[in-house]
Amino acid sequence: MEKIKLKPEDIRVEILNDKNIHRTNDFSSVSNELSAFLKENAWKESQMDFSKTYLFFHSAILAGYVTLLMDKQSLKLNHSHFSLSKFESKTEEGYSSVPALKIGRICVSDDYNSQLESAKYRGLGKIIFVFVLDYARDLRGKVGCRVLTTHAKKENKAYQWYLKLGFTFSHNDEKIKNMLEDEEIFSIPMFYDINRIIGN
Repeated sequence: MEKIKLKPEDIRVEILNDKNIHRTNDFSSVSNELSAFLKENAWKESQMDFSKTYLFFHSAILAGYVTLLMDKQSLKLNHSHFSLSKFESKTEEGYSSVPALKIGRICVSDDYNSQLESAKYRGLGKIIFVFVLDYARDLRGKVGCRVLTTHAKKENKAYQWYLKLGFTFSHNDEKIKNMLEDEEIFSIPMFYDINRIIGN
């Protein structure tokens, strides 16, 4: 069955709050961890100002969410990606990190997960990413924010999706190869230069 491609105008975005928290009860995803976070911890973190979660509605259906928080991209990593050194060369003092906005969690429900054969729709993940990118571009004009960061899950190979969007691994190829092979490491650090100068 051919999946229906969603357009940005098909989606409504709301920040998670005490008036729409009940809408999270019916959210369903193949990732039990991400579903549980939305239902059990997202609102708690929001109240503590640790992170903020945005809900993406397709008509009346809660189709996905993203959780955002402040972060930094270290420039002093062991075995760091060569492109990170370009940031240091652009400052007189040699910063030890770059200000960032972090994608803490991102998830779409099963009907909107195009990797699933049973899904009816496609394109929501990209719509969520564009929302985050626009948010970061607005933020950088107010407080300074140069990159997006994330820790991409290995289990579902989320890092492959991030690579397609233009993200870069924070470590060099040898380090990443070791991290992918290490069964005790569950996620891979990645970054995306908002100005699209550093990276791939």
